[in-house]
Amino acid sequence: MANKDRQQNYTNDNKPQDYYEQEYQRQLDEFNRISGAGGQRVQQIDEGVNDFDDYYDAGYPDDHTQGTAQSYGQGSRSSSDHSGSYRESTPRRQTQSRQTSRPQNGQSKQRGSGKSAKSNKTSAQRRNNDLQFGKNNKSRNDQTNKKCKNKVENKKRHPIKTFFKVLIIILLVVFILANVLIWRYIGMVNKVQRGQRTNTDASMNSSDVRNILLIGSDTRNADERGRTDSMILLSINSTTKEITMTSFMRDMYVNIKGIDADGNDIDTWSKLNAAYVYGGAELLMDTIEYNFDIAVDDYVYIDFLSFVDIVDAVGGIELDISDEEAEGMKPPMAEQNKLLGNKKGTDYLDKGGKKLLVNGNQALAYARLRYVGNADFQRTERQRTVITKIIEKAKSSDPLTIDKFAKASMSHLTTNMSQTQLFALTYKAIFSMNYEIKSMRIPDDDSYSYGTSSDGQSILEVDFEVCKALLRKDIYNQ
Repeated sequence: MANKDRQQNYTNDNKPQDYYEQEYQRQLDEFNRISGAGGQRVQQIDEGVNDFDDYYDAGYPDDHTQGTAQSYGQGSRSSSDHSGSYRESTPRRQTQSRQTSRPQNGQSKQRGSGKSAKSNKTSAQRRNNDLQFGKNNKSRNDQTNKKCKNKVENKKRHPIKTFFKVLIIILLVVFILANVLIWRYIGMVNKVQRGQRTNTDASMNSSDVRNILLIGSDTRNADERGRTDSMILLSINSTTKEITMTSFMRDMYVNIKGIDADGNDIDTWSKLNAAYVYGGAELLMDTIEYNFDIAVDDYVYIDFLSFVDIVDAVGGIELDISDEEAEGMKPPMAEQNKLLGNKKGTDYLDKGGKKLLVNGNQALAYARLRYVGNADFQRTERQRTVITKIIEKAKSSDPLTIDKFAKASMSHLTTNMSQTQLFALTYKAIFSMNYEIKSMRIPDDDSYSYGTSSDGQSILEVDFEVCKALLRKDIYNQ
């Protein structure tokens, strides 16, 4: 009976009815059959509802809200099966979307007008809502995935980025502090104007070598222009990575040629240490450059008493002192104690020893000692030893000690270099800390003889050509 009703309802005036209406009617008939004859039969379609879509749309929100598992359209027939066999179909929402693709003719065409318009509008709104909902989900998923991906990448990059950030900050802070300290130290130096030079065309001249003349004197300041007891040419060779300290003996008989302190031309022969008396540091530089054919770029003047503060700033230095030297240090130390305001006998050594830790007062007496050993030859050697020991001690000191050393050194210096030149030289000195330090003496043992000047002074007669060759080899590596 049910099959007959379904076949009768399937066609009307040889036109197919709506598939979903048929399916609904089939399930309704099936329900009435199962419920039995004694039960009240369910009406086919409620009054006022002539379209199955309207009925479905009206019922869908409630079913969806209540979480109904049943989907309208499940158990629908295959389009090729009219004998009552069924297969599992897709959920109602997907079946609803396929409804738009089946042929619309006959009675089904009329369902697009009238009350069905409301149903179509409701379905369209629902589809739009579904699409919007899906779109929003996709957007949120994309954003979430992107954030997760970025978090993973950040976790991978975080240690490296942090390391380089910290490194850059540390280097920047160190660079700023270093520059501030350098300018601070440079500000302590006594800078004087450059005097007039006449001899500046020496053949031993290279951009890789910077020659600075260190002038030491027993006078209290550079304006007194006393005789210079120490003249050491400090040569920094950036090619060979060497620093060479060359002591020029004070008693060498040389041609002093240039301009004197009064601005007059001078051309005379005398001891080298007299050049400073005649015309100051500029005439001394001109004299060395003219006689030995080596460029002398600038000078730094320091009085001997400054060594006391400099050595004490680095905590003293270690020296090998013989018993004879320990005894010979007492006369110069007695003079120093008087100048320094110390009690008589302060810092005297009873005997010598190996690697004795001496203070500034003792180190200065050792450097000034002249009458023990080979007179002035050995004294210049002691002076270079003291300077080398100071540099080595400063290089291995802690930052606070280096700060004390820099302040003690800079505050006692007088130079003709500008502030900018001092700044560049300080940077060069920092990068030269690991350079090999060498020392030599002019004249060496094979390039001089003893003589007497016209006024009866003992002098050293020098073989200038041998001395030039020695300078060229040891300083310029030529």
